[in-house]
Amino acid sequence: MWLALVAACDGAEAAGTEEELRRADDFRSERVSRGLDTAENLLRTRGFAPEGEEWRGFLIDQGSEVTEASLRGGGCYVVVTAGSASLRELDLRLFDGDGSEVAHDAHTGAGAALHYCPPHGGTRYVAALATAGTGLFGVRRYVGPSGLDVRIDDLFRAWAPAPREPRPPEEP
Repeated sequence: MWLALVAACDGAEAAGTEEELRRADDFRSERVSRGLDTAENLLRTRGFAPEGEEWRGFLIDQGSEVTEASLRGGGCYVVVTAGSASLRELDLRLFDGDGSEVAHDAHTGAGAALHYCPPHGGTRYVAALATAGTGLFGVRRYVGPSGLDVRIDDLFRAWAPAPREPRPPEEP
């Protein structure tokens, strides 16, 4: 009996290690990574630098996920998100500590971005919402200078797939 218990524990330990390795690859999507990288390349040219940990997850249609973000006053932030192909419409919202919305994205599609310059430091809450579709998403936060009119409406233009041209009907 003792040997069976030891073997069971060894098996559980190996499974735990396998689970940890699998968890490291959870929520990975090449499309999401490309979308986030595309936005980052443009943001860096506009004086913004990554801040904080990247956040990834999975959303079901009409579902949302929320995470905390500690923001400093005196700077400006851009938060971007990109979704997998089956996540057709992804939205971002930013809330203050009282639950009031302080910023939201104005994009359509699986990529979204918002710009916010907090009047003072504190904890804010970033919400990713799946308004059409189900799939993987990733969120990154960037900090940059205040007082600049920063363009964010073009961050995903190079990433978004071109619309498909209808095929001409085949001749008999």
